[in-house]
Amino acid sequence: MEQKRKEIIINEIKYWKQTRLLPEQYCDFLLALYTEGNHNDVDQSTKQVPTWAVRFTMIMIGIFLPFALLVIYFTELSFVLQTLILSLFVIVCFMTVRFFAQHKMLTHIALIVGALSLLLLSIRACDVYFSGNMSALAITVMCNCFVWLLIGWRFSLMYFIISGVVGIILLFSSFFI
Repeated sequence: MEQKRKEIIINEIKYWKQTRLLPEQYCDFLLALYTEGNHNDVDQSTKQVPTWAVRFTMIMIGIFLPFALLVIYFTELSFVLQTLILSLFVIVCFMTVRFFAQHKMLTHIALIVGALSLLLLSIRACDVYFSGNMSALAITVMCNCFVWLLIGWRFSLMYFIISGVVGIILLFSSFFI
């Protein structure tokens, strides 16, 4: 095969690997095939994260969720301080998801905890701003269910899709039954 064509194909396979159009193993196989085994270019774009950093992050997220529940339900902190703490926690969770997704690592725990914290934050805000208004609470829960559907669709996570659909069904059934 002509050298220029090989370079074009190799660059295309690297692009597929980078954008995850094909699984990494397939791309590695195709690169080895088209370079005839002489391809020593190992992508350093996916740097390995030390396992202690991953464990530390997961432990911190695991500690933050009970802390968030404690702040909301068992303290007399002002609403602004509660909102600030929960907002920071949600931001940290979703930044962790983004970091792990860039390094092609598991993001499930951070996504789940972030989604639950966002639900907790939005229900608390709804309770403060629309005290006793059930329709506002229903709209808030509905928005969270749509966020879960969006997360499930974006990351191809069936449990988020199921949670969003079940939440919407339960919400509608509570109003009409």
